[in-house]
Amino acid sequence: MRVALLSRSAHPLHDPGGMERAVYLLAKHLQSRGVDTVLVTRPATCAGTFPGRVVTVPYGDAGGGHGRVLSRTLHYPAFAARVGETVADMVRAGEVDIVDAQGLTALGYGRRRRSDARLRAPLVMNPQGLEEHKARGLKRVALTRLRRLSREAARLADRVVATDEATRAEVPRYLGVDPSRVVVLPNGIDLDEIAALTPPDARAVAEAALPALRGADPVFLSVGRLEAYKGFDDAGAALSSLHAQGRLGEGWAWVIVGDGPGAPRLRRGLAPAVMPHVHFAGRAEDSLLHALYERADLFVHPTHYEGSSLVTLEAMAHGRAVVATRAGGIPDKVEDGATGLLVEPADRQGLAAALGTLARDRARREVMGGAGRRRAGEAFAWTVLIDRTLALYEELCRGARA
Repeated sequence: MRVALLSRSAHPLHDPGGMERAVYLLAKHLQSRGVDTVLVTRPATCAGTFPGRVVTVPYGDAGGGHGRVLSRTLHYPAFAARVGETVADMVRAGEVDIVDAQGLTALGYGRRRRSDARLRAPLVMNPQGLEEHKARGLKRVALTRLRRLSREAARLADRVVATDEATRAEVPRYLGVDPSRVVVLPNGIDLDEIAALTPPDARAVAEAALPALRGADPVFLSVGRLEAYKGFDDAGAALSSLHAQGRLGEGWAWVIVGDGPGAPRLRRGLAPAVMPHVHFAGRAEDSLLHALYERADLFVHPTHYEGSSLVTLEAMAHGRAVVATRAGGIPDKVEDGATGLLVEPADRQGLAAALGTLARDRARREVMGGAGRRRAGEAFAWTVLIDRTLALYEELCRGARA
């Protein structure tokens, strides 16, 4: 079997993110099962080697604004068209049996299939977090065109992926596709890779990078792009409230890994009394990130909306209890009361209550962390998920040959 993977970004060729990591792991585990893959993406912006062949297509944004709303609105549709033309040539040449596309990259190939009977390779679309459909305010207005085009792309696909059971119903609701064409394929984690990336002296590595963590207790960890919708402001307010009540002790620390346009606002919103306890790590290399997972006592993910949330799975793989919101696919992973605690998005009082409950209860955190590690390995490891992915591909290819 030969699979074309379409994505505007992929690890380690571009800045890190959940989708980028998911594409990388999909390619890696397809190749481990003898499947040939070719990635069609924009030119690399970072050094790194992707598993399998890579074909690059110009994105069109020479100003470095990729990922921002204006850039996506102006350049993403034209990029999707160029990607579609590229992969259509591969299908006509007999080089590709199935096309697996992330987000709007499905559009170009989907449109070409309507008028070219030679393009028999089935199309799978993974809309990931459906961000353009969940945005609010001016951002929602700005993403109007992308919402329309993503619905068109979904209608042209043979199957549309929901990354979690918790989000299965969102796909037909937002994208207007028949529920029978929706399939649940979670984004997974590679436990062997996580183990290899975690330094044997993880605590020492974490504390060398952030000396303030020496002796800190408890240590809260959050990972993600610093944007308003990620809810870090809510976590800051919750921790400030708990600190003012004296419920965290004197040695607590909150480590934030990531960067983004919301960083200045987050800093400004922190109460002066808590600033000495908050540590911005910026973008962390893999070894430091996994060292910080190990050093942390509790993982905090207060996002307002979410896709599959690989960072939550990574924290669970490290045996960390999680406090998170009931957003996107998180409820599939964090079983409230068993592997962590869940609150409603933007509920600062609820978030403070959950954090306060676990902050000083090490025994309960350890029980939850152990349960989370087992759940991550049993339900979300790529060694399990790759079988489901291949079964879908084989089903669609049989139908295309019939």
